[in-house]
Amino acid sequence: MQPRERTAWAAVAMITLAGAMASAQVGKLPPALPLIREELGFGLIAGGFVLSLFNVLGMTLAVLFGGLADRAGRARMVAGGFAMIVCGCALGALSPGLGLLMASRLVEGVGFVAITVALPYAMVAASAPRDQGMTLGIWSIYHPTGMAVTMLAAPLLLNAVGWRGLWWLLAVICPLVAWAVLRQLKRLDLPPPSRAPFLPLALEALRVRGFQLVGLVFFSYAFQWVTLMAWLPTFLTESMGADLAFAALVTALIVLANVPGCLFGGALIRRGGRPAPMILTGTAIMALCTLGIFLPGPSVAVKVALCLAFSFFGGLVPPSLFTCIPRFSPSLRHVSAGNGMLMQGSALGQFIGAPLVAAAVSMGGGDWVWALGPMLGFCALTMMGGLLLGRLMSRQSPAGQARIV
Repeated sequence: MQPRERTAWAAVAMITLAGAMASAQVGKLPPALPLIREELGFGLIAGGFVLSLFNVLGMTLAVLFGGLADRAGRARMVAGGFAMIVCGCALGALSPGLGLLMASRLVEGVGFVAITVALPYAMVAASAPRDQGMTLGIWSIYHPTGMAVTMLAAPLLLNAVGWRGLWWLLAVICPLVAWAVLRQLKRLDLPPPSRAPFLPLALEALRVRGFQLVGLVFFSYAFQWVTLMAWLPTFLTESMGADLAFAALVTALIVLANVPGCLFGGALIRRGGRPAPMILTGTAIMALCTLGIFLPGPSVAVKVALCLAFSFFGGLVPPSLFTCIPRFSPSLRHVSAGNGMLMQGSALGQFIGAPLVAAAVSMGGGDWVWALGPMLGFCALTMMGGLLLGRLMSRQSPAGQARIV
């Protein structure tokens, strides 16, 4: 792949939009979950598994999907991913009970992983070398953007068409976004599908020390950030007595605060910021905010402000990790598998986060202060991973920083 002289900003925008559309499948559930639980009749812990099942295949197969993207081609992976999301939305909308709803989340999760492991490579292909740090920082906003926009629209849509109608609406929009992004991918200098076996490539990626640490950090970061966003509407309504519509709106704004945080992180990287100090700074602020959010005493307004700070400064972590993948890749062919490893860590953190925090709160008799145990434990794990990542990068030769181009 030859370096571009100028960044294809239209492609950057559409690739980010496609990622956001995939992440809308995450954002649609938290505000709708109280209504779904009431209609289908299941409890808090089962609700945690409904939230987390989306990530089951991602946490086990994302690295293989990254290798498969090299074998099948990025455009085919993206097209197949959107097809799976449409099927999952339709299954969810038709669900008569908990079983089919859980199956629909698994199908949507497959589509999400296929899209999000294939598109970072396309983002780099759309970028001039001088803009790669910035464009990967832009890519890192896909998840909070997709979640936030869906959460902002959810109160109106849930009142107008119900949760099943929201699922059908997303099933209709997905093919339009897929068509638009595939048009942009055709204009990029993407490599043709490889005939090489993808399993050895995935196994090689699993043995790369840098990929292992990136996966570890994203695992522990995603546990904290996604779990807080997933349970925030329930926390605000059940613990703080807030109205559901207010809780959904506030949660959407808190998720949205992660977007300028990620863009700020991308701008710091473009100006020479180092990933490890950014990870440590963001995580330390998240830990302090977590204490204020779940300890009794602060008012609703203070807790909301702390959640906004948690989300914004947490945005320093994802762009730091996305820029590490090209740096640690043994070759160009390993980039998608490396992104798969990053997504595998993220999916594992998201999978265990919601049920583990729900179990901790249930053990405490519904007192959300018990959420501090798992949340702060994973803050410590993120900081440990950031320290190890910094040590590894300090030993790496400068020549290893530009393999992607």
